[in-house]
Amino acid sequence: MKKITILLLALIACSFASQAQDEKPPMKSAIFNSLPSEFTQLDQTSIYYSIQQREAAGPGNITAVSILGKIGNQYYSSTYEANGFFFGYPQRAGAGFLSAFQVEGYDAVQVNAATGTESHGVTCTTSLAPQGDVAARIIYTFTNNNDEAVKINAGVWGDIMIGDNDEAPLERLKNSLEAVYGIKMKYSTAQGAPLLCALFGEGVTGATPIDDYWFGYYRNNYNPSQIVGNYNTNINNYMQENGNYDCGLGFCWKNRVIEAGETIELSWVISVGEIDIEEPIVPGEDRFEYEVEAFDFDGWNDLNVAHPAHIWGYYEHPYGQEGYIEYQVDDENTWHRIPTALVSGENFDLPFDMMFNSERDTDHVLALRFNDGLDNTVDLDGLRWIDVRSIPVTGLEERVYNGEAQTYEVTVGDNEPIIIGEDGAYINPGVYNFTVEGVFAENTIGVNVVEFEIVKGQPVIDVDFPESVEYDGQAHGATVEVIVGDNDYIVTYVNVETGEVMTEAPVEIGVYEVFVEVLDSELYNGIENQSYGEITIFRKHTAVEELTIDSEDNGAWYTIDGIRVNAPTQRGIYIHNGKKVVK
Repeated sequence: MKKITILLLALIACSFASQAQDEKPPMKSAIFNSLPSEFTQLDQTSIYYSIQQREAAGPGNITAVSILGKIGNQYYSSTYEANGFFFGYPQRAGAGFLSAFQVEGYDAVQVNAATGTESHGVTCTTSLAPQGDVAARIIYTFTNNNDEAVKINAGVWGDIMIGDNDEAPLERLKNSLEAVYGIKMKYSTAQGAPLLCALFGEGVTGATPIDDYWFGYYRNNYNPSQIVGNYNTNINNYMQENGNYDCGLGFCWKNRVIEAGETIELSWVISVGEIDIEEPIVPGEDRFEYEVEAFDFDGWNDLNVAHPAHIWGYYEHPYGQEGYIEYQVDDENTWHRIPTALVSGENFDLPFDMMFNSERDTDHVLALRFNDGLDNTVDLDGLRWIDVRSIPVTGLEERVYNGEAQTYEVTVGDNEPIIIGEDGAYINPGVYNFTVEGVFAENTIGVNVVEFEIVKGQPVIDVDFPESVEYDGQAHGATVEVIVGDNDYIVTYVNVETGEVMTEAPVEIGVYEVFVEVLDSELYNGIENQSYGEITIFRKHTAVEELTIDSEDNGAWYTIDGIRVNAPTQRGIYIHNGKKVVK
């Protein structure tokens, strides 16, 4: 009978345990007006933690990291808390975040966060480190004590409860590239409610990027083999965002290699508090102050070389996220990241080089933006310089040499006019340069060389010659006088009948076209070989002069010697209708 009684009690106990696993014990409010005794503040943050043995609905007896966040004057739990005793263990504030790991080829094991856990030559310990004002890094340190490399899988599970809300809505955190970098869990759907953020993605400061994650109904994926990444997706509320259900979550790292005798860390970030995790990306002015300056004074106007600059100031992020400064020069559509990160809570001074586009002659622009490391960006005030080539220069019109010094009233942009040339620098013909250079202090840059010209003067000549003269055996040429200029000249004569070119004045009978070429000089332009008229040298014949031509001649032609011809057959002087005609 005693055996039966014992058996009966065992059956009752098993029945109770089964019921307890299926039914979640009543929760109690996990908003505390004073800090529970087992919790310790993490440095100067608003995070408080405890690593003790607890009972969680589902996994049962665990030793995990429990997190409270101080919001105002109260302390909010981040994981589920039940009333009274559960399986004989007193309920403490929050069951905490459970972790597990698996050495390749062996079963996964639950991690004792307080004392550490060993499995097949690999040990895992748990620790915390502050990050920013409202966040903590939870760090899992794995040491391979084997003589050869091993692969491990590791993960985290939690039954989320924020304060007294066991149905805190879940929502993915995504960067501007739509990549998930964490899960946001709101105390309620009300605006401005406290937030719990599990941050584990690429670009999160203090986090080792995970390989997989899940969220949904809490009583799932809590076994060690599931925690390390073998997730059951056929569950209630799987990946349902902003739902009203009792929520849980998990995330994992897979196939991480640990060399023999080596140690690796896998970590994630938890933040609790009323912070806007998405906007603004750049914290307030008291958390992010900066100035930017270029300082290449000596070679400032050379657009073909790099110009040094730097940005300096102070940066602080609520949960310790590092940031980056990115810059772009002259809208080249490429953002360059200054590789040194902005460390939260520290001053920074970051040098970089600007390479302007020398073909761009309007302005030169340095654009800046802040990148939170998650590819969320916000524009910062940059710098701009006017290229002096785009500033109009007036008053340098072309002048003609006149033997006198030229002065110019030159205006550069909106500046007051200046007078140049009073020193007599601009007298002779030539091309001259007026140079405008950028001035760093006036936000101008570059060099503009404006050419202006004094062109040669125009010579003036007088050409005099007889148009018709009777042959007398003497030379009959042209007389040239240069009225304006100091140019030399050449006179040539072309026999109209034969095409012969002569440089001496003609003597023989004929018709000669007169050409004058004025040679170019240092101060005056030349005049191309131009025709100024004809000289006719003829011989007077009595027979021709006494020749009477009446109407019966019917327009006959005579040579200058008086010989009648039907019509001119070659070039020369003819008598036709009582008049001399040159053919």
